[in-house]
Amino acid sequence: MTTKSGAPSRHLTGATISEIFLERVRLTPDTVGFQFKPTDPERGPPDQWKRATFRDFHDECRQISFGLMSLGIGAQGKGDKVAILSNTRYEWSLSDMAILGASGVTVPIYASNTPDDVIYILNHSEARVVFVEDAKQLQKLLDKRIADPGCLPKLERIVAFEPSAMSIALRRQGVDPAGCKDVLTLQALKELGRRQENQTPTRFDDNHRAALPEDLITICYTSGTTGTPKGAMLTHDNFASVFADAVLTVGRWIEPRGEGVISFLPASHVIGKCESFAVYVFGWLQTYAENIDKLMSNIADVRPTILWAVPRIFEKAHHRIYAAVEASPEGKRKLFHWAVEAGRRYFASPNPTLRERSEYALAQALVFRKVSARFGGKLRFSVCGGAPLPKEIGEFFRILGIQVLEGYGLTETSAPITLNLPDDIRYGIVGRPLPEVQLKIAADGEILVKSRKVFRGYYKMPQETEECFDQGWFMTGDIGHLDPQGFLHITDRKKDIIVTSGGKNVAPQKIESLAKSQKLINQFVVHGDRRHFLTALVTLDRDQVIKHASEQTILFSEYSELIKNPKIIAIVQKIVDDINSQLASFETIKKFVILPGEFTVESGELTPSLKVRRGFINTRYASELDSLYAAAP
Repeated sequence: MTTKSGAPSRHLTGATISEIFLERVRLTPDTVGFQFKPTDPERGPPDQWKRATFRDFHDECRQISFGLMSLGIGAQGKGDKVAILSNTRYEWSLSDMAILGASGVTVPIYASNTPDDVIYILNHSEARVVFVEDAKQLQKLLDKRIADPGCLPKLERIVAFEPSAMSIALRRQGVDPAGCKDVLTLQALKELGRRQENQTPTRFDDNHRAALPEDLITICYTSGTTGTPKGAMLTHDNFASVFADAVLTVGRWIEPRGEGVISFLPASHVIGKCESFAVYVFGWLQTYAENIDKLMSNIADVRPTILWAVPRIFEKAHHRIYAAVEASPEGKRKLFHWAVEAGRRYFASPNPTLRERSEYALAQALVFRKVSARFGGKLRFSVCGGAPLPKEIGEFFRILGIQVLEGYGLTETSAPITLNLPDDIRYGIVGRPLPEVQLKIAADGEILVKSRKVFRGYYKMPQETEECFDQGWFMTGDIGHLDPQGFLHITDRKKDIIVTSGGKNVAPQKIESLAKSQKLINQFVVHGDRRHFLTALVTLDRDQVIKHASEQTILFSEYSELIKNPKIIAIVQKIVDDINSQLASFETIKKFVILPGEFTVESGELTPSLKVRRGFINTRYASELDSLYAAAP
């Protein structure tokens, strides 16, 4: 916990996450570390931010942990599995550290998972207890149990975060909550914990101190683009290595006091999991967004300085900003476009002239400060991963004054293994390897990794584990290369590479990235494996299309009718032509079809981390794709 000189470090590192957590509580007990809007009336009014110090967090976490111990978690030693089925919220973090304090292993489950997936993960992990967020999540379990009473043979208890969830869900099933012994509220679990604590008052901290680097900390089930979810086993050492490198690389840009983040990424995803631990490392104020719909209003309210995000957040913000600009009077539109060009000239020059510096300063004063105010006005940089960030969007936000630090990693590498740094950013490139990470490129272009960050393997899947290693190197499944400066370039997923019937290899992400910067395009998925040319499935920004139709007096009764209008198709064709002009002939899109609805997690086209499930999409839209190949282009 000290620097090489022996002076106390402003950021914390350690051999285990438990060690870092206890040290944070010891060093800054009265610092406010958490902020959220309560859903439990006993915590406070739902429209006001509730604050908790690190001491408050520790004490409440301790009660929950003793409650788990009273249910038998940890009674036979380390390793009991406890699941969390919830969106990211304060209680998620409390429960996570409470599980570790009971010598358990956290099994996070996406709130967007289907009931079938939830049952599979609970059974495969052999979870004994599951925390559920609300009545909706509890209902998934109760409905399955009614249909099949033996569907969860290992699960012993369900704990509901929200006080009303238990009564609402149980009464829907005609069950009296008072007579239900295997479902209890979080408050009831705390009451059990208080009684347990009297018997062994030091056990919570003792268990944390007894954690070893090689101990499992979580089994993180990958949503996967195809197939059955696989549980990646991640250890204390995996995450401790991530944060040791984070302190070495970005630590100097993070202030010991005054930093604030806003959490909205799923803690079930490895990036969200890292974010949930980072508060103990850096000691900042972590605010939990109410939900994704209120994210921008929450950001404007709490004014974060650092943001953990995925590219989709910036893609949507980019589209909305330009939509607002296009709806503005002509004078404001011209001013905005001039300001963007001034910013481009400034950043394109290695040594900006006095005029370039002056014009950019004026653009900041007149335009960009107002735009960045939508992000609270204090946001300095964002750590972004999970999918490729289009170069044009990264450069646009740099012009606004927000640096987006794109990185690269997988669930199996405990998230980041490469990262751009604030003083050396290459947009469209995922940065240099972190200090402890070794990378090499295989003969077929696949990126291979050796690192303490690489997972232990897939839970109860030894064959799948063995198949993803080659002589000690983890095979990422991604294709890329290292440039002479040591920056990693990702070109595609190995399994996503399209091989046309003419034998040409095409990286679809390259083409899709060009489309994402177009304000009318919502989603763009390239198809063409074993076909003689490429096609695309396209979804549009509904609001923008309807607005354009109104301006051009295009009459329609339904949106599905509007997207078939020749004028709308012509606009999309122009966009595709612009994309094709930047591609080799064999990479160009010859035909496309516009779909009436966007891809979503709920409908199965996207994973919970918003990645495209290509196999699912190709199957679901097989008839639309086949029609594009019915005649020569």
